[in-house]
Amino acid sequence: MMGWTGDGNMVSRRNMLRGAAIAPLALTATGAAAETGTARLRDRLLLAPDIRYFNAANIGPGFRTVADAQRRGTEAFQANPSREFRERYPVMATGLRARLAARINARPEEIALVRNASEANTVAVQGLALKRGDQIILTAHNHQSTLDTWRLRAQREGLELIVLPVPVAAKSQQEIADAFAAAITPRTRAIFLSHITNVTGLVYPLAAIAALARPKGIWLHADGAQAFGWMKLDMAALGVDSYSGSTHKWLLGPLEGGVLYVKHDRQPALDPLMLSHGYWLTDPRNLETAQKYEILGQRDDPKLEAIDAALDAMDGIGEAAIETQTRAIAMTMRAALSRVPSVAMIGSEDPASYGPVMTVALQKAEVAATRKRLWETAKIATAAAEADKRPLIRFSPHIYNDADEIALVADLLARG
Repeated sequence: MMGWTGDGNMVSRRNMLRGAAIAPLALTATGAAAETGTARLRDRLLLAPDIRYFNAANIGPGFRTVADAQRRGTEAFQANPSREFRERYPVMATGLRARLAARINARPEEIALVRNASEANTVAVQGLALKRGDQIILTAHNHQSTLDTWRLRAQREGLELIVLPVPVAAKSQQEIADAFAAAITPRTRAIFLSHITNVTGLVYPLAAIAALARPKGIWLHADGAQAFGWMKLDMAALGVDSYSGSTHKWLLGPLEGGVLYVKHDRQPALDPLMLSHGYWLTDPRNLETAQKYEILGQRDDPKLEAIDAALDAMDGIGEAAIETQTRAIAMTMRAALSRVPSVAMIGSEDPASYGPVMTVALQKAEVAATRKRLWETAKIATAAAEADKRPLIRFSPHIYNDADEIALVADLLARG
């Protein structure tokens, strides 16, 4: 695909994007080496060098140090599974809760270590005490762990679900908040939504919705799977009652690791999903904290070390740098895709309402065949999505992607 410069010279789309302003990553932690650029970052990941990966919204490729930490920890555990050896894990869990709490401006006693965001969402769905006729507000693009679990509970207990259509092309955050304001009734007991949807990447205005819910005592839960890891989060500012995250997406950490935040003064209203022996409990008083949501029997204890290693790696880059770079990469990709004539960007044009999860519709090609061609031609990994019964391709670039990869995607789509 070719374009014209202002002085009449023809340049390739790839060269145009190669010159786009994408600030290089820099390690900012004290004592870290002066390491910059996505190429250096890619060397620190296990991701194969020939794969152009645009699917962080599903699974983010992990750091080598994360896999090493988990392997070493598992080998040490299996070599010595004695109770004496395992006394280290409650100490690790306490430190990890404190570290995660500081990352999202919460208190350590508000953090539960669970297995993924889906489990965290399910704890929130099942733990609230409700009665027949109570109303729950959801959105059509809630993750299945929220939407389908609520449907099962509603059918069993006679609850009323209000599923709001997603204003994919919302012109402002206020427009989105207004839809919730209009849906709230005296019978509304909870609002469950995704902070950023995994379908089209719409960003919901949590603080504005919390301002509607809080005075009425309505529980507000946000699925943060598409925000946790790349976006600086502040639970106090967002005003949510509970929030979920996972370690295997944008945090570039281990599989089967998750976080559940529950505001301390709201914990009495949310029961745990199950009760069992608490391997990481060190005092019965811990059951008065969010630890009561993580009592699931024997856990993969070495996973704690792997999550710590992921936080080490990401903190070495710096939270501010990660968010800045992720937004820059997303803007570059959004601009590149919007210039392909056969591609239609799906979503809001309000910068506050979108992030690094984006979807496109194809005007003259079939989505499955195009995704297959991208993979077979250049090992470009994407995801399928659907909105309003329209098949879409989802791209979710992250800090390891660069302008050359984005340009190649645009070139191949233009040829299609």
